[in-house]
Amino acid sequence: TRIEASTRLRRAILLNDVLLVQRIIRNNPQLLQNPDFANKSNTSLHLAASHGFPEICCLLISLGHDANEISRNSDHDTPLMLAARNGKYEVGTLLAKQFPRCIPLYNKQGMDALSLAAQCPGSTSLIPILLQDESFPARADVQDLDGNTPLHHASASGSLKALRILLAAGANPLAKNNQDWTPLAYSQTVAAEVYFKNLIQELEKRRQEGAKASEELFRRKMAAAGGGVRLVSKQEQEEGDIGDGQDEQSIDDALKRHWSPVDRRRPGTPGGG
Repeated sequence: TRIEASTRLRRAILLNDVLLVQRIIRNNPQLLQNPDFANKSNTSLHLAASHGFPEICCLLISLGHDANEISRNSDHDTPLMLAARNGKYEVGTLLAKQFPRCIPLYNKQGMDALSLAAQCPGSTSLIPILLQDESFPARADVQDLDGNTPLHHASASGSLKALRILLAAGANPLAKNNQDWTPLAYSQTVAAEVYFKNLIQELEKRRQEGAKASEELFRRKMAAAGGGVRLVSKQEQEEGDIGDGQDEQSIDDALKRHWSPVDRRRPGTPGGG
């Protein structure tokens, strides 16, 4: 029995046989996208992306795959999302650069490529690329349908490097999901929890130092321009110090309220119930 061309094309993609894929599509141009209705309607590009085959992806793109519209499967996943979920950094980078408009898209779970990359330690290097795109940058604080942010997913996956990247990009470490849990609550180990807390405190310290440096620069510019600069009284300075101390205390109190391996049971994986 002769095997259908659509099946042969999928097999050729899974074999990562670029020449065979090219020949089958040349003889059957209508099969370029070739959605597999038995497998969530994944297209040829979905299949190649999920398995991390950059040469196949380049071929499909050069032939016009996704030229007019970003392909979605029945879960509304894009090829970029599948690459991010499966730790296929090279293909993920290719797709993000080729189709930046797909970066902010989200699937039926409300998750975008950034959230999926945060879930997979193998995709950590893809996170800065998604965050720094010039036209369609991903949002560090985007929430899925369960209220989880990329930081929740990074914490649950145990990817400490992803935590650092997201926090540096402005992700809120105290953001709560629909179950009222913060990212810190999903720390996999005591060491990870301590690392997370230290990261938060380090970034807060840098923020305060940056604010003080900006204020000092402004004072110098005003003085150089001959402008009057009102001197802060000792009382005002003390009040300001009290305010800073209260801010630090509120952050510290918030951290203490969240899960500690010693105190409380850790919640399940984000989205896992």
